[in-house]
Amino acid sequence: MPAPDSMNVETLQDLPEAIRSAFSEPEMAEWLRARERLRGAGYGRTVPRAYERCSLVLAPRLGAVATVELAKLISHVAIRVSPRAAERVCTSAEFVAQRYEALAFSAWLALMKRVATQAPESVYPFLDNMERLVGRLSAKGLEDWVATGLRLAGRDADKRTSYFSLQTAEAQRALEQESGEQSFYDYERRLRAYLTAISGATPPLRVAPTAGGEKAVRRVSFAGNVILVPPSLPGYRGEMEPLFRAALAHIGAHIRFTPKPFEVGQLKPLQMAVVSLIEDARVEQLAAQEMPGLRRLWLRFHVAQPGGLPTAPSLFARLARALIDPDFEDPDGWVQKGRRMFMGLRDHWHDPAISREIGNLLGNDLGQLRVQFNAKDYVVQPAYRDDNLGLWALDEPPPEEAQTLEVQVDTVQLRRSEPTPGAGNQSQQQETTENDRVEKVAPVTEEAEEGRAVASYPEYDYEIGRERANWTVVKEYPAAPGNRRFWQDLQDTQGALLSRITGLVRSAQIGRARREKRQAEGEVLDLDACIEAATALRAGEFPDHRLYERQAPPTRDLAVSLLLDISQSTSDLVPGTQHRILDMERDATAVLAHAMNEIGDPFAINAFCSAGREDVRVVAVKRFSDSMDADTGSALSGLKPGYSTRLGAALRHAGRDLAQVPRHRRLLLLITDGEPSDIDSPDPEYLVRDAQRAVRSLSAMGIDTFCVGLGPRNKEQEAAIFGRNGFIQIDALSTLPDKLLSLYLRLTR
Repeated sequence: MPAPDSMNVETLQDLPEAIRSAFSEPEMAEWLRARERLRGAGYGRTVPRAYERCSLVLAPRLGAVATVELAKLISHVAIRVSPRAAERVCTSAEFVAQRYEALAFSAWLALMKRVATQAPESVYPFLDNMERLVGRLSAKGLEDWVATGLRLAGRDADKRTSYFSLQTAEAQRALEQESGEQSFYDYERRLRAYLTAISGATPPLRVAPTAGGEKAVRRVSFAGNVILVPPSLPGYRGEMEPLFRAALAHIGAHIRFTPKPFEVGQLKPLQMAVVSLIEDARVEQLAAQEMPGLRRLWLRFHVAQPGGLPTAPSLFARLARALIDPDFEDPDGWVQKGRRMFMGLRDHWHDPAISREIGNLLGNDLGQLRVQFNAKDYVVQPAYRDDNLGLWALDEPPPEEAQTLEVQVDTVQLRRSEPTPGAGNQSQQQETTENDRVEKVAPVTEEAEEGRAVASYPEYDYEIGRERANWTVVKEYPAAPGNRRFWQDLQDTQGALLSRITGLVRSAQIGRARREKRQAEGEVLDLDACIEAATALRAGEFPDHRLYERQAPPTRDLAVSLLLDISQSTSDLVPGTQHRILDMERDATAVLAHAMNEIGDPFAINAFCSAGREDVRVVAVKRFSDSMDADTGSALSGLKPGYSTRLGAALRHAGRDLAQVPRHRRLLLLITDGEPSDIDSPDPEYLVRDAQRAVRSLSAMGIDTFCVGLGPRNKEQEAAIFGRNGFIQIDALSTLPDKLLSLYLRLTR
């Protein structure tokens, strides 16, 4: 092949027609140079050949620019991952080009480069699922889905691989959110409350792990009292929340009226399916007798019609409707027999044995009729009914020929045991980007109690320009026991300071100035009173002499939430002393709390740290409703440092409680010694921007946020989060109590 710069007629004639017709002569030269670079780069023969083949698709549809840019991506992937991955990029680019226009395709190229750079181990699973992803997502949606995965996994390569393989609930949830489809996650909170209301209990409700292909979980399932819900239920197009309600109500009926699983014994898959169908109808009839509205809820999903080929799935769906819908008529003899037998045993519906009795007989009838039944492909209808795995005593996974209702070996095992957190065979790659910017953390080894999840909050991602709903989980941890004589000891050591501070705070004018109208004396006339007096005089009546108004001293109308950073860095010693930073925070907080308690201002004290987005740890030292007693002192003195500083979630949580306090002025006062950071967030800008968003959200709720920064600070960063007048830096930590007092007085005037 001659060099591209010496391209001649013979060279052009050797090129495919799709290339010649799509490119101008300068573009042709550029494409030839890109191809020659791939040929000479040592990637093997298959990579440039794959590029040439892909160019035949891209060139006429997207033009020269996108086709040449693809060659650059191929080189990047070949270097960062492998030539084989680069070849697969070409294959993926062909169907991406069919889905996206030129601008969107360019965004896809940039996205692939980002994945290859930040998550090279995930390129293969990402490409494996590319057709599915681009089939459901726009280019912007795909970009946001990738950004979510990278945020979610942080430095954990195994988590990234699982996400891009679509093997995690988070990946499926993000896919459904970005595609705009309804899923269980959209209604999860309401559905959990509904299940509790229907069943009178709160059985564990978990989202089913997702997988592609035949192993995808297609129906709600249960084992014992544990309910497993897939994010979506295939085969149904319509409003999803009523469908999930119907599914949970159906499971609740099983939990209540199916006392124990059936033994498989010598039953064949066909018989097991029919027995399960009868049992479904039995428990629904019993539940509907107590709650008639459930029949209406379930009946709307029974849409089977008589007629058609007598296949097993069709007959099952028709019998299911016949057993719940008294107005449904089906001429098929098998369906009619099933209804007669079931209704004939109405007085025995409380006995689960009738399901096995009727199911055995009907299953034998289908066997004699030679009705074909493929257990591997069978999916229970209607869509709200469970997969019936919980109805059978499956101690061991059944053999393949006995699989019913999607009985997959790994699915059965999953329902019998919980997955081991963090399990995976792929080694985690070393990450060096921004490692030195992330706070060193250590666990609080003395703490044995488990945290209790109390709230979930959104988190803002500046890369996608929006908040991810329910992204962080706040867990409340019990306070470690400390010194129950804390307040007495504080009074003994700081008595003079406490008296001075209390006097100063009492003299501060906090709240709204009041205008007192209709006064006998005052600085200005009360216009309304004057008009009424003039009217009275004209009417010949004696006017009211209270014609003045005056300014009254303001009432105290302030609530304060103190938020203390207790991350690992607060265990450092204050220079020149033997005191930890946390000790200085605690003492300053105690002094201010003592003063506010003396004058009756409502206040709360919370301490926080974090161990990832799903474990933002909060210790409620004092709630607004608590008195400042020995328990409060013990909790404050027992605080221990550990973990990281996920600031945005902590601010939102403290602000939520503060917003409920009926006061004119509400102040959230943060005391921290570090920048926002966490173990699962290698991007230092991410949590800073989220904290900024949290502060603005609180401001919109009428809450003022102020930061007291301890030690050397990044003032530009603090200003970005809290505003130029929203923070103060204290270098000499020994002055913290006095500085905190003066700050409080200035903020509350």
